[in-house]
Amino acid sequence: MVTPQRAQALKDAGYKYIGRYLFNPSSTSLPEKQIQPGELATIKEYGLRCFPIFQTWSRSADYFSYNQGTSDAFKAIEWAQYHGFKAGTIIYFAVDYDAMDGEVTDYVVPHFRGVMRTIGENSSYGVGVYGPRNVCQRVADAGYAAASFVSDMSSGFSGNLGYPMPTNWAFDQIATVTVGSGSGAIEIDNNIASGRDTGQGDFDAGSYTDGLDVDLDKATYQDMMLTDVQNYLTSIGVPETGGDGWTDSDWATLGGISTTKAFELVLSADWLFTSLARQLKLRKALIQAPVLWELRKLNPLDFVADEAVEHGLKDDSSTGWGQIFAWVTVDARNYCMQQGIINGTPLTDSDVRAVWDDLQDPTYNIRSVSYLTLYNSYQLGIARPSLTTSLADTQALLARYNGTGDDAQQYGRELIGLYNVLENYNQLSRNK
Repeated sequence: MVTPQRAQALKDAGYKYIGRYLFNPSSTSLPEKQIQPGELATIKEYGLRCFPIFQTWSRSADYFSYNQGTSDAFKAIEWAQYHGFKAGTIIYFAVDYDAMDGEVTDYVVPHFRGVMRTIGENSSYGVGVYGPRNVCQRVADAGYAAASFVSDMSSGFSGNLGYPMPTNWAFDQIATVTVGSGSGAIEIDNNIASGRDTGQGDFDAGSYTDGLDVDLDKATYQDMMLTDVQNYLTSIGVPETGGDGWTDSDWATLGGISTTKAFELVLSADWLFTSLARQLKLRKALIQAPVLWELRKLNPLDFVADEAVEHGLKDDSSTGWGQIFAWVTVDARNYCMQQGIINGTPLTDSDVRAVWDDLQDPTYNIRSVSYLTLYNSYQLGIARPSLTTSLADTQALLARYNGTGDDAQQYGRELIGLYNVLENYNQLSRNK
């Protein structure tokens, strides 16, 4: 932690910029690794500036993926807002190992694609990369980092040997030294600064995180949750398999999904439902319920409609996990852009097919479900969904997901029960 005494020692020694971690995933190791309460105020008071770093593990190739980059970016946004970092702050995402060039291609670059897409769509922050020279340059060349923090202290890394400094380098880590003495003594990694990024010297008050959803405690609740989902769906005429007039064998042959499979798919993306719910400050069951329902209710006609679009026989179909039409997605995303909820370039009718293709990606599809939920509140003329949205408004939003009219109202009545089952276990998880 940068205390007043340490801040004075750093200033006296000529230091200007301090890199600090937004988050420490460990509750026991390095307790002061994460920015501490009051620390940014001290940095500001002594005329120093801070740039934020995000790292959980990041020490082997198998950590990195598009989905992990998306998850890390959502967490980094939340923590940066929590600490009060202002718009325009560059957050450095760590690659803290000697990544081989092939690993950069297969793992690291897709990871930063997820980071960049999420930071760009859901925040006003910028993306930086921390790592060896080759990693930094490769990520920069892909267009996924505005600045690099180079781990040149790791002089034996193959990703540093023989590689020039990245063209967008901001900080170059060169040696561990101790600055100051007595209560002002602090061990630091000494860096050279290019001036490309000067960090932040002023900070907002920070945002709250109380009452937001958390990842499901799967070890404790997954089996009970599945049983309750199965029991509820069976009670309204949706058995484990089949239904809607299909025999079990025909339904399975034609690609139907069981309640268990639909539930497992939704839980496989629990991290994304949680991230979106926390970012948008609403209940994640409101996003989960229609996705779980639509997965379970997939039928052969849905697959036929998708094939017609793929072969150019139709312009659009409800598609993907959330069974969303591309034209609806265009409207929902444009609304959220207009409201400043997400960033992006406004979409037009000419984008419908590209959006339909994007909806085949579950991550894009689920994100679009959440944005459609916000758009639906506007269409209904009710308050934007929040942590305290009433059950009546929740049911109205679920109904609007299926359109308007009697069928939509029935949809809402069926989904509010599923919502209640999911919310029960989400609540148990967040209140542990």
